[in-house]
Amino acid sequence: MTLIERINTARAKEIVKVLVLSETDAKVMDCSLAMSVVMWAGFIDGQLACLWGVIPPTLMSTQAYLWLYTTDVIKEHQFILVRHSQLVIDELLTEYESIVGHATIGASKSIRWLKWLGAKFGEPQGTMVPFRISRDEFHRRSHRYGS
Repeated sequence: MTLIERINTARAKEIVKVLVLSETDAKVMDCSLAMSVVMWAGFIDGQLACLWGVIPPTLMSTQAYLWLYTTDVIKEHQFILVRHSQLVIDELLTEYESIVGHATIGASKSIRWLKWLGAKFGEPQGTMVPFRISRDEFHRRSHRYGS
């Protein structure tokens, strides 16, 4: 059974407590949780598959930064993540003109997921590559694929 749950910071911290994260990853996660205005957790058969949220630079911003954390549980259920991501991105793009972020160079599954959502990529910056999902491009893709 799959469950996508919109969560608050307290629930996110409760979920993250059971994750085994490096010290650096734990600091990044704490910062992401503290700065996110909205977050979701995805569970498959009661196990955490993914956790993601958005961070606007300011409350009046027309764009938001997207972050995503996945566990090994997602490997067998990637289509579920893509479909639910499309619904969440569609919802977010009613509030923001664009969603931005960074993907790790060589993270082919993450980059494929972002491309499916309509992300356009910039020039690599060290080990990361910036991306943007714009409202117009996302809706063009959604209509083309019948979402």
